Amino acid sequence: MIEDARFGIVRSKVNKNCPVKLDQIYCDGFVEDNSNGIGVFSHFHSDHIGDVESCLRKYDTLITHPITLAAIDALNPGFKLYASWASQDYGQPFPSRVGKIQLLKANHIPGSAQVHLETNNSTFLYSGDFKFPEMTIKQADFLVLDASHGDPNYDGPTDRLSVKNRMLDDVHEKMDLGKPVVIISHSGTMQELIRHFEINDSIKPLNHDIKFVARKEQIQILHKIYENEKDEFRDIVEYDSPDYWKLIRTNSRCVIFLSSVPKKDDENNSFLDAIDEDIQNYYKIIVDRYKFEKNKPAIQPFDGNYEGMGCRYNLASHSSVAEILDYVDAVSPKEIITDASRSNFAPLLAKLISLKFPKIKVHSEPRV
Repeated sequence: MIEDARFGIVRSKVNKNCPVKLDQIYCDGFVEDNSNGIGVFSHFHSDHIGDVESCLRKYDTLITHPITLAAIDALNPGFKLYASWASQDYGQPFPSRVGKIQLLKANHIPGSAQVHLETNNSTFLYSGDFKFPEMTIKQADFLVLDASHGDPNYDGPTDRLSVKNRMLDDVHEKMDLGKPVVIISHSGTMQELIRHFEINDSIKPLNHDIKFVARKEQIQILHKIYENEKDEFRDIVEYDSPDYWKLIRTNSRCVIFLSSVPKKDDENNSFLDAIDEDIQNYYKIIVDRYKFEKNKPAIQPFDGNYEGMGCRYNLASHSSVAEILDYVDAVSPKEIITDASRSNFAPLLAKLISLKFPKIKVHSEPRV
């Protein structure tokens, strides 16, 4: 970031994923010399909350959405007890010596937020990870933009509700055949899927004699972020517990939700080899760990050596390039920086925005 810039990406000495600067506040990362002591976390994915502990030790105020704070508490019991937390609902203004800070709905995962800062002279916006258009729009002079899907070659369209319903149908079919299922998705999306499987107006839920399985921290996140609905969820078996191994030994019908499988080579499906040997032959549903190309379906059966063993589902929790351009048009900024610390597509996205909006100054940071 340029030394005197009022916004941008600050190079981190310890993490690839860098803090985002909006005037005098910092988002999704730690800066040692943050003189105002204000930080904001946009959502609870690991590439955005990796510096939580450092921020808790140094910052006076940490702003985040209640759902994000609940998830952080589930992942790190005790962190919620720090007095520096300021839990803010969407649209609720937080006055500070820097200016008025607001969290805006980002529609990425439960609790995900954009960060808007209004000072005496300027307005700033950090998009965080977002999915346009089902989100709040607020104009800003300066925009730091997520670039996760900044390549038009990977703009496969999807209808999230239809895809979730088809996935539930798929699981129903496998349960009727007596086949256990493994669903691999990111945290946040996993909890959204479990809720959809349990509370659904259009498709009947799975019978409660079918067990759900997840790791302890993911169960805790589920119960924290859906606290008002947790009584409607079945008891979930903890992964690697005695009850889990009983299900495996008896080859019982169950749905196993996993989030942490080593990637290896996502494009060639070979990361599937990293799944525990005991469940290697289970039917697998992979959510979003793939670049869905244009004009390709949102549900794609495995091919090659893995043919018949499962499907990939596109839930598209990030915006396509076309949606990003619509978002930029709606925000109407004077200047944009695309976040290259979290996506290799940032320089390409900056060029695409410049072609579409030649009057807007655009570049990516950190620069190579």
